[in-house]
Amino acid sequence: METKNIQEFLVLAKLGSSYAAAEKLFISQSTLVRHIRSIEEEFGVQLFERTRRGFSLNTNGKLFLPYAEKIAMLQSQCYQTLHPEEKTPDVIRIASEGKIVDLIIAFKKEYPDYIIDYQKMENIEMELRTGGVEVAFLSTMTSSQEDLISIPFYKEEVLAVLYEGHPLAGQSSVRLEELKNEKFVALCEDIVSDDTFLERYRRLGFMRKPSVSVPVGTDLIRLVKEGLGIALMHGDADTTPEYPGLKVIPLEPRMQYEIRMCYRSDVPLSKAAEVFVTFAKRWRIHSKDMNVSFDAVL
Repeated sequence: METKNIQEFLVLAKLGSSYAAAEKLFISQSTLVRHIRSIEEEFGVQLFERTRRGFSLNTNGKLFLPYAEKIAMLQSQCYQTLHPEEKTPDVIRIASEGKIVDLIIAFKKEYPDYIIDYQKMENIEMELRTGGVEVAFLSTMTSSQEDLISIPFYKEEVLAVLYEGHPLAGQSSVRLEELKNEKFVALCEDIVSDDTFLERYRRLGFMRKPSVSVPVGTDLIRLVKEGLGIALMHGDADTTPEYPGLKVIPLEPRMQYEIRMCYRSDVPLSKAAEVFVTFAKRWRIHSKDMNVSFDAVL
């Protein structure tokens, strides 16, 4: 089995589309499918279910996934050891499931020469484990944390954002059941819309897809102000200031979550990432306002 085929397996498992995976890997779909079949033939099992919608991991594929991630991680470590000249010490590769803009601003003010490579990724935890990023800020962990150092960073909660004339705008809190018939607007990529939080909504007997999704927070706020829907956002109900035309109300029961700063314990951080992590630990202790995420959206 060629090690490059393992990376192709991971990309296809993440994207679920042979077209999208082939585009990302800069190979043809036929080559990608042939390489996947070679892995399956070597192990004597099928790893994917092929449907009109694309590729999805079957039971065997899900069992194989953590081993593939480990192989990819070891391959990355080996390559970095053999080619130390290709390392870029002044670049810090990070990803986050929460807003960390205040941390980045503070770090850049103190260390202006370092480059923050802040990446958007679908599976941040997998990218952290396979070397795609060095530091990740995660709200949930889907697998064992034995190979990760995980530091509590800040806590936030899900808030309802309503326009002033909304019938529920005068309440001190709102139950999800009261929002069942509401129209929702949402950011295209936001933590309160990911699978983890959607599952929490389901457990509370509530599930609602947004009627409009927009890429920019200011557009989202404008839609709410115009009365075209309400939004669920993350923030701190106790410190969020009032905004003209909007009411920000906590949910009942409160839906809180914790963002944790994570990095691998089995691989040394680059010098730049080590500086960033050290600064972030100090900033977390001394900063009273960890993350004004609602301000960041506006």
